[in-house]
Amino acid sequence: MSLLTIKDLTVVIDNQAQTPIVKNVSLRVEAGEIVGLVGASGSGKTTTGYSVLGLLDPALAVRAGEIIFKGKNLLRCQEDYLRKVRGGQISMIFQEPLNAFNPVFSIGYQIDEMLQFHSDMNSEQRHKRTLELLDLVGLPEPQRVVKNYPHQLSGGMRQRAMIAQAIAANPALIIADEPTSSLDVTLQARIIELFQKIRKELGLSFLLITHDLGMVGHLCDRTAVMCQGEIVETGETTKIIDEPQHEYTKRLLGALKV
Repeated sequence: MSLLTIKDLTVVIDNQAQTPIVKNVSLRVEAGEIVGLVGASGSGKTTTGYSVLGLLDPALAVRAGEIIFKGKNLLRCQEDYLRKVRGGQISMIFQEPLNAFNPVFSIGYQIDEMLQFHSDMNSEQRHKRTLELLDLVGLPEPQRVVKNYPHQLSGGMRQRAMIAQAIAANPALIIADEPTSSLDVTLQARIIELFQKIRKELGLSFLLITHDLGMVGHLCDRTAVMCQGEIVETGETTKIIDEPQHEYTKRLLGALKV
């Protein structure tokens, strides 16, 4: 059984017209695997990722399909159960950590809060774990960073802090939404290396949402290409890059080579 299986997911704008923006999407992520979901802005990839955790905008609604995680259909689960899944079993790395972090609390407080909700650690254990996490993601001087507020960190440091928060409760799956789009090329390479390290050391699975086929090529075992709300091609990443079948995939690769 796959860790995550999305079956025939359809998401619509919740109005009288019920306009679909994700159409019959099917996707799976195996344990220990990194799967890329790639496409241009507006293709529906982020909406697909947010659907997994029930984080859709109120203007959107799931009209059909199933999202099976560890054998349970998340679309039929109560909100109390989903709150335990979010962060505990499935974590999200958002596109812009400055907006995702609460600006009035320190980085350490926000990681500690995640551990309070999803673990049985006492205060001393949570503090030690927070420092270990910040060190694991390569942040210098964790004792200082733990006291910093989000605005006091650089973009690359904030992204690493968000990754530390995402892995705090040892989730089985991380959904990463354009995790390097706001970073320069050097920092992007470091985040890619960090994902590879986390996968190797912690055995986590990733659903990587991105427009960047280059990043997909460095990280992902399999890739699904999304266009106008539909998956138009899926398969092993090397095969998709070396032998693209769909015209849209060929155009994405052509843009990468320009």
